[in-house]
Amino acid sequence: MKPVKNKVQNLLHFGRNESGGTLAELAILVPLLAVMLAAVSEFGRFFQNYTTMAKSTRAAARYLSNQPFTTAEKDKARNLAACGKLTACADSEVLVKGMTAAKVCIESTGSPQVETVTVRIPRDPADTCGATLNYAPIFNIGALLHTSFSFAPKISPRVTMRYIPT
Repeated sequence: MKPVKNKVQNLLHFGRNESGGTLAELAILVPLLAVMLAAVSEFGRFFQNYTTMAKSTRAAARYLSNQPFTTAEKDKARNLAACGKLTACADSEVLVKGMTAAKVCIESTGSPQVETVTVRIPRDPADTCGATLNYAPIFNIGALLHTSFSFAPKISPRVTMRYIPT
């Protein structure tokens, strides 16, 4: 009778022992936490890139709204939207990876007198004005989830300002 009692006590003790439970819970949660960290950082980077481009298109529209509406001034505004300065810049100096001055569209309303100036980055690839700017993620979240999910939205801010004739 005593060996059966010892076996029952050992079995009950084994059932109450939690020494490996924490490690098992950690093994289950680490992949989920890694995906959440990657997703949060990618969304944060996307909004930072979008805000940067929205501010640069706003600065370009503000610059162009009180300058003569000439081709030279339009080129300076495109450089301002892409690089943050009026002169042309190298690929390493752009505000957002993948941005070029050629991707900035400048439009105006009113003829013959210009009334408004619009500076934008196209959203539609079929747009004849310029090429789209796609967000370039660091993490491949789809690979972390074992799916074909891809987070690469388009960055396409648009700013319209009233033209102040000089």
